[in-house]
Amino acid sequence: MRAALLVTLLLLAGCGAGAEATPPAPSTVVSVAPPAPTVTPPNGQDLLFAAMMIAHHAQAVEMSRTLLGKAGVPARVVAIAEFIRTDQDREIAEMNAWRVAWGKPAVPPDDPAAARHGAGHGMLTEEQLAALAAADGPTASRLYLTQMIEHHEGAILMARAVLKVGANAYIRNLAKHVVNEQGAENQAMAKLLAPT
Repeated sequence: MRAALLVTLLLLAGCGAGAEATPPAPSTVVSVAPPAPTVTPPNGQDLLFAAMMIAHHAQAVEMSRTLLGKAGVPARVVAIAEFIRTDQDREIAEMNAWRVAWGKPAVPPDDPAAARHGAGHGMLTEEQLAALAAADGPTASRLYLTQMIEHHEGAILMARAVLKVGANAYIRNLAKHVVNEQGAENQAMAKLLAPT
């Protein structure tokens, strides 16, 4: 065992039996850096998804703020609304930072063009938003849960679609997060709507 270790050390040191250690000539020293990780630039579908999802998230944040401003909302519904507001607000900032990093302009959360692109994917109409705003706490709670489930289902459809055509790793990871996170939230909200 010791003999094998000694042979290994001698070989690593460049020594042969009875020969002096000779360092390699400077010209033979080669520094090999690991290859830089490849980052796939976003394609048009990635950029469109981020813009649409910013507007989509902004509406979920608005819905949550509307509900949280009401009295008489059950604590478990408050907890979900607070989580959605905080989580999706953070993701809006992240998506805009990602866009800017790729040389694209940030998308204002209330951008009408982005909202139009997201229309039909669970986006609420002005009338639906007004109904939520006008409802009292208990009524608004059920309305919020029902509307948010529909809203999340639209986001999940958008996320699944971009997973088929998107190229950028950040967008693909974000889309997977939307599918998993909002799917879990929908299950939790559906339980709160179920008759007891």
